[in-house]
Amino acid sequence: MSPRTHAAFWAAPLLALALSGCVPLQEGLHRLAEDAVAQNPVQVPDYDQVDRDAPFAGSPAEDYGEGFETPEAEPVGSFGEEQVAHAYATARDLLEAVYLNEDAVFDEDNSEFNSLLSGQALEWYLDGLDHEDPERDTRHVPFNLSPGTAEPIGDVVKVDGWMRAEEARDEQGWDYLAVRTEYTIVYPIARPGDPVSMRLVTSHHGEVAFYDLGGGTLEAWPGWWRSVAPAHCLEQPTFTPAFPDEFPEGERPKGVPQDPYDLEGDDGTRDCGAVQDT
Repeated sequence: MSPRTHAAFWAAPLLALALSGCVPLQEGLHRLAEDAVAQNPVQVPDYDQVDRDAPFAGSPAEDYGEGFETPEAEPVGSFGEEQVAHAYATARDLLEAVYLNEDAVFDEDNSEFNSLLSGQALEWYLDGLDHEDPERDTRHVPFNLSPGTAEPIGDVVKVDGWMRAEEARDEQGWDYLAVRTEYTIVYPIARPGDPVSMRLVTSHHGEVAFYDLGGGTLEAWPGWWRSVAPAHCLEQPTFTPAFPDEFPEGERPKGVPQDPYDLEGDDGTRDCGAVQDT
């Protein structure tokens, strides 16, 4: 007997008792509830999927690191070793501000990220926030969960991936130093106030473009995209985690379930696609 059928099975007698007053209500409710559970015990699924003492156990993230490591700097094209080292350090700081700052991820406070931008890059970012043209909207640059939908388990976030520096040219013909970035970032999270937990996997792709302003000074322009799983497919700038006991909101996941840890297999088509357990 399913839980729904089970509930309906003894709901009618309880309603009759409440209306008729044939026995004291509380006594009758208590006795019937005990009889129903004894005769048809319901197995409540365990949706607490994360071991609170070892939140990454049994997952690929168990072997991941805990930060964004930078490679050893070497000259790249017309950019010297010192400039490349600075670019690596700045890219790391930007990624940490976006993905490892709890205030940003869980409370939508992006002030640390904002403070790392300067000049025209900062103007571009602020002018584009929540722009009506999706192609000009810069709200996607930081990574925020919908406030109140999740809380972290512990204080460790696991990270796996790489960054590398290359000389590049943009569509306007300007040469720049590109720090390419590809990472998997894994958060153990729980629904606030409930014993429901899971690991949220974020796949990050893109680059930080560094333009030489003269005198060796570089200005950083972050440009990246990400996939997040499992999350509800909603038209909003923040991500709403989809916990294992929830029905999908928004667009329903489609396709063959994919491995959320497969960074190479994430070509940008995983959005709103079905995923395997994390």
